[in-house]
Amino acid sequence: MSDHAPLPSGGRKVVAAAWAATGAVHLVMALEGAAGPVANVVSWLLAAAAVAGVVALLVSPRREIMLAAAIVGAIGVASFLVPLIGPLVGFGGAHGNTVGLWSFAGFVLDALTVRLAAFTLRRAARTGG
Repeated sequence: MSDHAPLPSGGRKVVAAAWAATGAVHLVMALEGAAGPVANVVSWLLAAAAVAGVVALLVSPRREIMLAAAIVGAIGVASFLVPLIGPLVGFGGAHGNTVGLWSFAGFVLDALTVRLAAFTLRRAARTGG
């Protein structure tokens, strides 16, 4: 496997599109501000990371940026699951209805971004020799 295998153009563009959509959803959630102060900060950070990451991925398609897409997406998935699962195992108190349309959309798009980024990285490694 080559450490310098180029990222497939199609995969890079699909990941950028998914990451941009995810960032837009996190921005909407941050602007609504209904999830609580910690969740709002996380939403702002995820939205900002998406903007910076998409621009970086399109300008300089490097494996590190694709890996960052997967990591930021995993953080987004965790930001959806932790408030749901935490109270079940005694971590934190019960939070209101954390499952809304926007939060579920963010969860699905974050998970999709992780999967697409991982697929693109594997494909780059396979075709790189």
